[in-house]
Amino acid sequence: MRRRLPSLTLSTQAWLLVLLMSLSFVLIASLYTGFRCVWDRELHQYKQQLAKEQSYHLLYTIRERLKHATEQAERLALFQEASQHFSVPIQYTGPNREDLYINLLDPQWQARPSIYATEVPVVIDGHLEGYLITYYDMEQASYSPALQVLEQQYQLRSKQLLTASILAALLVCIGLAWRISRSIRTTARLAESIVIDNRPIPLKVHGTEELKIMITAINTLMNQFERHEAWRNQLMQDLTHELRTPLTAVLSHLDAIIDGIYPLTTEHIQRILVDIERLYRLVEDMEKLSEAEGAQFELNKQEVNLSRLVQNIYEGFLFLSRDKEIQFEFVPSRTPCMLLVDPDRMMQIVSNVMYNAIKYTPRGGHIQVGLLHQNGSIYVFCKDTGMGIAAEDLTRIFDRFYRTDKSRSRDSGGLGVGLSIAKALVEAHQGEIWCESKLGEGSTFWIRLPSHPLSILEQNRQSLTAG
Repeated sequence: MRRRLPSLTLSTQAWLLVLLMSLSFVLIASLYTGFRCVWDRELHQYKQQLAKEQSYHLLYTIRERLKHATEQAERLALFQEASQHFSVPIQYTGPNREDLYINLLDPQWQARPSIYATEVPVVIDGHLEGYLITYYDMEQASYSPALQVLEQQYQLRSKQLLTASILAALLVCIGLAWRISRSIRTTARLAESIVIDNRPIPLKVHGTEELKIMITAINTLMNQFERHEAWRNQLMQDLTHELRTPLTAVLSHLDAIIDGIYPLTTEHIQRILVDIERLYRLVEDMEKLSEAEGAQFELNKQEVNLSRLVQNIYEGFLFLSRDKEIQFEFVPSRTPCMLLVDPDRMMQIVSNVMYNAIKYTPRGGHIQVGLLHQNGSIYVFCKDTGMGIAAEDLTRIFDRFYRTDKSRSRDSGGLGVGLSIAKALVEAHQGEIWCESKLGEGSTFWIRLPSHPLSILEQNRQSLTAG
C-alpha cells in the first residue's frame, strides 16, 4: 500500500513572499541582463576608441625614427621594439594595402574571436609611405593596464549591485508580504477566537477588495446564524409549551379514567381527541414548513383561472368571517387571470394569507380580497382592518417562527409558520409576496405572480369557441 506524502501547507504570508520574490528575481535578472548588455556595449566601444588612440600614439612614437631607418632590418627592429613596448602585434603594408612589408602578427593571435584591428596611414613629409595595422584583444586588454583595472572594477561593482538589489528586493518583499497578509492574519485570528470562545463578534471590514467581500460574507453568515439560533431557541420554547399543554391534558384525563375518577364516557374521550388533534396539527405544520423551505416538493403546474381559484377559497372562509361578524368582500379581476401554476400549492398560499387576515381582524372589521392584472403580472391582494404590524416587525413577518404577538399566536395554537410556507411556495412560482401595514390601521398582503401565455390547446379552444 502506497503511503501518501503529507501535503505542504503554507501561510498566506509565505505564499506572498514566494510569489513576490519570484517576480522580483525575474525583474532583477531582466534588468541586470539588460544593463549588462548596455554596459558591455559601451565598454566595448570605449576599448575600440582607446585602441585607435593607442595606434596613433604608437605611430607618433615611431614616425620620426622611421624617416632615418631606410634598411629593412632597421625597420624590422624598430617595429619589433614598438610592438613589445605597446604589447600589440603590428603589420606594416604598402600604400596599396597589398604589399606586406613587416608582419609581426601570430596566426593564433589573429584567430581569436575578440580581436579588433585598427589601421592608420603612415605619412612622412607629406608622402604616404604605407599603413600601420595594429591588433588588440578586447577581452584581455593587455595593451592598457588602466583599462584592465577599470574592467575589474566594473565586474566587481556589477556583482555588488546585483547582490544589493537582491537583498533590497528580499527586504521589500518581506515587508510587502507582511503588510498585505496582516489583514488576513488578523481576520483569521478573530475568526478562530469566534469559534473557540463561541462569541459571534462582528469582524472589522478592512484589507483588499476581495478580503472585504469575504469579511462581509462572514459577518452576514454570523448574523444569519444568530437569527437562526434565536429562531431555534424560540421554536424549542414554542414546541415545549405547545406540546406540554395537550400532552398534560391527555395524560391527566387518561390517569383520571384509569383511576376511576372520570367515567369512560364519550365526552371525556372527545376531550382527549381534541388535544390529540392539536398535537397532530403541530406536527403537520412542522412538516409543511420543512417541505416548503427545503424545496422537497414538485410543482404540478396546470393552467388555472386564478380568479376562480381565489373566489373558491374566499367562499370557503365565509363561515369563519360570519362567526366573527367580519364584512368579507371579493373583488374579481376585470381581465382573465389564466396562469400556469400548481393549484394545490396556490390554494395553500392564498388560504394562509386569508386565514391570517381573519384571525387578526377584530369582530366587526372588514376584509377585502381581489385580483389585479397589470404590467405582465397578476396581483392577489388581501386587505384587512386588523391590528396592523409595526414597522420594525414588517420586514420579519415572513421569517420562520417569527410572531409579532407571541402570546396571541400561542393561544391560537399556531407556530408562526404560515407566512413562511406561503413565501417559499410563492418564490417557487418565481413570484414574490410582501406586506404593507400601519400599526392599528390594518394590513394589505400582496402576491405577485408572473403571467404566462396560454398553451396552444387553450388558444385553439378559444378560437373554436369564438368561431
